[in-house]
Parts: sequence; C-alpha cells; structure tokens
Amino acid sequence: MPIERGQDWGSIAPPGLKYVVAGTDAQIRTIVEAAWASGDEVPPIAVVGGDLWRALGAPAGGTERIQNNQARMLHIDAARLQIGEHVFASVAHVFCLRSWWAGPIMALMNSEWRTTWRIAPKAHPNDGLLDLLEADLPIGQRWLARKRLRTGDHLPHRLIHTERVTELNRSFERPRRIYIDGVDEGRHQSIAVTVIPDAFRVIL
Repeated sequence: MPIERGQDWGSIAPPGLKYVVAGTDAQIRTIVEAAWASGDEVPPIAVVGGDLWRALGAPAGGTERIQNNQARMLHIDAARLQIGEHVFASVAHVFCLRSWWAGPIMALMNSEWRTTWRIAPKAHPNDGLLDLLEADLPIGQRWLARKRLRTGDHLPHRLIHTERVTELNRSFERPRRIYIDGVDEGRHQSIAVTVIPDAFRVIL
C-alpha cells in the first residue's frame, strides 16, 4: 500500500535476498518493463544512482552498503505509459515537449528530481500519485524558473499548473517529444498514464 503521512516507510532487507543492481533510472525502468512483459514479479532492485535514488536520499556506499545488515527495502510506485501501440514504464519522470525553450511542456514526476533540478518538491515515489506540471512560459520566465529549479523555488508560479494525478490521458495538437526516465522515445501525438502503486521494491 502507498505510504501515508507520518507512517514508517520500508523495512530492513532480509539477509540473503536475491536482487539486481541498477545505477540509473533507465536501468530500473528496463528491469520493470521486462518483468511486466513476461508476466513475472519485478525482482528487488538495489539502486545505487539516478534521480529516483536521489529522491530516496542518495545514500552513499554503493553495493557495499546494500550488502550490510542495515540496508532497507522500500516499495516504489511506477507509471504505466501507453504511447501508440507500445507500453512503457517510468520510475522517475516523464517529459512531453517540443523544445525546452519554446512551446508547452508537461512533466509527470514520481521523483522530485531531474538531475540537479528539483522540479516537483512535493513528489513522493510511494504515495500512489504523480505530480503533474504544465506550462508554456515566455522565454524570460523560463530563464527565471531555470535559475530556481535547483532549490524548487520556481513553485508556486501563476503560469505553472500543478496537480497530483493517478491517471492521465492527453492528446497534443502537434506531436511532442517524450522523454521517459531520461530516454528520448521520439515524437508522439498522445500519451495515456496510469500509476501502479507498489510496483516494485528497491534496496538502499
């Protein structure tokens, strides 16, 4: 079940647990997608890098830390994306845009971070929700927002629409380039998104 406010999150990872290691959001996504495609349970994933890892506190130590008896196991949500005839997973973020500097931008955030940008300060990767941000800012406002992204001070903003969603269906007047967990998946006319709560487990 998704975490509730004030509730303890996760548990000590059981000793001897078999897991796979991922150092990027794209690697985590690939593991989740492969399990979904085969109908298997997603194996526990030891996360040692990426934006999801940063949202989880960016614990240092890599696999050595994960192998000690203090490593914790957490449930994480994922987004199921239908784009054309293809199904994708997203574990950190999705961006739909024509250009970073012109035209509308839509972001769906499971992690608060995209590299060094704190795009969605209230996003939590196990609350059963995605943080949706949409805007079409003038170029001057984009420069100001960019400067504030490192701290999350770009929000609230009267020209940035924010909402928390469990699903979303969106068609675009013109095809937009879609980035899933940092991977460019090309230009598309529409996207359908559903949150999958507790989609997989990570070890930190």
